[in-house]
Amino acid sequence: MIFEDMTREEQSLLEEKLILTYQQKGISFEDESLYLANGAFKEKEEMPRLSDLYEELKKDKETKRLALLLKPYVLGSMKFLNQYTNVDLNNQVVVSDVYEIEEKDLPIVLYILTEFFWDKIKENRGEKKILYLDEAWRLLNQNKNTAEFVFKVFKTIRKYGGAATVITQDIGDFFALDDGKYGKAILNNSSMKCLFQLEENELKVIKGVIDLSEQEQKMISSLKRGECVFHAGREQVLLDVEASPQEHEFMTTDRKDLSKMGE
Repeated sequence: MIFEDMTREEQSLLEEKLILTYQQKGISFEDESLYLANGAFKEKEEMPRLSDLYEELKKDKETKRLALLLKPYVLGSMKFLNQYTNVDLNNQVVVSDVYEIEEKDLPIVLYILTEFFWDKIKENRGEKKILYLDEAWRLLNQNKNTAEFVFKVFKTIRKYGGAATVITQDIGDFFALDDGKYGKAILNNSSMKCLFQLEENELKVIKGVIDLSEQEQKMISSLKRGECVFHAGREQVLLDVEASPQEHEFMTTDRKDLSKMGE
C-alpha cells in the first residue's frame, strides 16, 4: 500500500532488502534462526523494525525511491509504526482507536491492525472470538490487495472458531471496486445482516445481492431511527433496537446528551 506503483524490478529488489534486513539480525529462512541457544524464542527487541529496512533501502541507488516513500513511517508523522509491538491481545475486549490518524493514512493503519488481529485469531481454533471492523469500506474501495484480504477473513474466519462483523453507514462504498465484486462476496458470506434505513439508490445497490421483495424495500426505506430489518439465512424480522440506560450513556453521540454529561 505504501509502494503502490512498484515495478516488477523494484518488487524483486525490495524482497532482497527484506532478506538482508533480517540477516542483519541473524534471522534466515531456517526456523532455528528464530531461537536462542537455550531454545527460547528470540525477544521482540531482537527483530528488525521499519527503520532497519529503511537503512538498507537507502544504501542502494536503485531503491532510494522506496526509501523516500517509507520515510514518513520511520521519521515522520507515522513513525509510531517504527516501534516494537506492545499491544496485549490477552484481554477479553481489544479496541484500536484510529480517531487521530490522518485520512490519507487510515487505510494503511487499518490494514496493519486487521492483519495483526487476524494472526491472533488463527492461533487457537478452539477459542471463540469476534472481529468487528468499523470503517471497513476504506479497505474495500481503493486497493484490490486489501479488499481481497478482508474477503479472505470473512470467507475463512469460521474455520478458526471466529466470526466477523463489518459496519458501514454507506453501503455503496462496499461496491466501489471491481463492479462491487468484494461487497457482494462479503454480503454473500455473511449469515446475518442488519439493515437500517437505506435510501433508494442504496437499495438498488444491494437488492441484486440480498433477495428483497418490493414490500421489504419500501419498509427499509421508511424505517425510523433504531428500527432495522434483520436477515438470518432465509428468515427476516423487523426489529426495534433500544439501548439500555447504561449502553446509551456509554455510546451516545447526541450533542444534547453530551452537553448534559459535561454539566
